Amino acid sequence: MHFSSDDLVCRVACNLAQVHTADEAMRAWLPLVSELRPVSAAFEAAPPDGLRRGYLADLLVVSPLQEDGAGGGSTRSRLLAAVDALAVRLGLDPADFETDEDGVGGALKAKDEKDGSPYGAYLLLALTGADPLSPDGGEKDYEDTGDDLL
Repeated sequence: MHFSSDDLVCRVACNLAQVHTADEAMRAWLPLVSELRPVSAAFEAAPPDGLRRGYLADLLVVSPLQEDGAGGGSTRSRLLAAVDALAVRLGLDPADFETDEDGVGGALKAKDEKDGSPYGAYLLLALTGADPLSPDGGEKDYEDTGDDLL
């Protein structure tokens, strides 16, 4: 996907450990998905041998960077304003957001699983103008089949 330099692109990772069916997980996430309107969403059961339990969601949310009240502002201040609003909506503490060196992206990790997010949000990655998981703009293509990892 291609994004504008004025887009804030966020990856939101959620984990509902206490739900037992996909229907329960989808009902719990539906208000968030309806409000955020992600451009991409992936939902799956947590692998039985993984670190997490229950169900996982990965949402790719794109929103325009808002102008600050002074009519402009640096990319960093605009980034922080947008991330603050999203973090509060997810039930995370915006003060925990750590920006990168350039001030165009960053990450917010929940301190623990009981951080207060009703949606089980535990990670928020943000980057201005690109997907935080593939900042070069394309999906990674690996020649190896991965059979040795099984």
